[in-house]
Amino acid sequence: MLLSSNMIKIHDTFGMKESFDVYAQVGMQGMDFNTDVAEYYTDEHDKQFYYDLRDYARSKGITICQAHAPFPSSYVEEDKTEKRFYEIVQGMKNASYLGAPMIVVHACSHLDYSVEGNAEKLYRFNLDFYRRLIPYAREIGIKIAIENAGRVTADPEILCKLYDELNDPVFTICFDVGHCLLYGYDPSESIKMLGDRLVNGCTHIHDNFGDADSHTLPYYGAVNWDEVMKALADIDYKGDLNYEASGFLKRLPKELYLDGFAYMAKVGHYLIGRFEYYKNNK
Repeated sequence: MLLSSNMIKIHDTFGMKESFDVYAQVGMQGMDFNTDVAEYYTDEHDKQFYYDLRDYARSKGITICQAHAPFPSSYVEEDKTEKRFYEIVQGMKNASYLGAPMIVVHACSHLDYSVEGNAEKLYRFNLDFYRRLIPYAREIGIKIAIENAGRVTADPEILCKLYDELNDPVFTICFDVGHCLLYGYDPSESIKMLGDRLVNGCTHIHDNFGDADSHTLPYYGAVNWDEVMKALADIDYKGDLNYEASGFLKRLPKELYLDGFAYMAKVGHYLIGRFEYYKNNK
């Protein structure tokens, strides 16, 4: 299991190539590349730009282990939704040039979920949305990870249903621990429910107290991390431990970002140690 992190705050503070130096310095092994940053979901940069980044990352021992598509995935306005669809496709292409095996694509959530009938409408809309992405994913050669983000897929039962109904090998699951807690679901029980669907997927690791999407470091919220790592070990999870915890850095002055990121890496490696313990002591 590699320890990785999204690049928000580090990228903004140190620069793109320099971020890989920082990752290597603190003990991160992988990067979740944020193609949700505007310049990376357009054609602003050519293929060679991404190939050069990929090669530089590898020279530093850093793997681009996943990516994140632009979001939200849909809007009330149809023209904006259509434009966003092709921005997601461009993000998929750019991520593939980096060597990312998968990209997280949020479910569409542009309708008011509290209005009667909209839950079913959104579910059907998402089936069509993800199905439309299938030929692009096949051509590009990248998997689409469906995240438990937004009201449609926050419920692990609905996420399982959507994944099973799509029934295509281009899809996998991104399990966001913080979002799970935020929407009132138990993370460890949700992991067990997802089971084999998550085994070859990915994670967003962050914490909160269930009242705000804090995106802070594990142990700085209410998640029971020992139970989470045990649940991942129990389902034989084969993916990486990937941080989406930039909220922790946001609370620090920029002069302490490097020290804070090193501490994040230390906590991450501890969590991986707990995963290995439970994996070897089932």
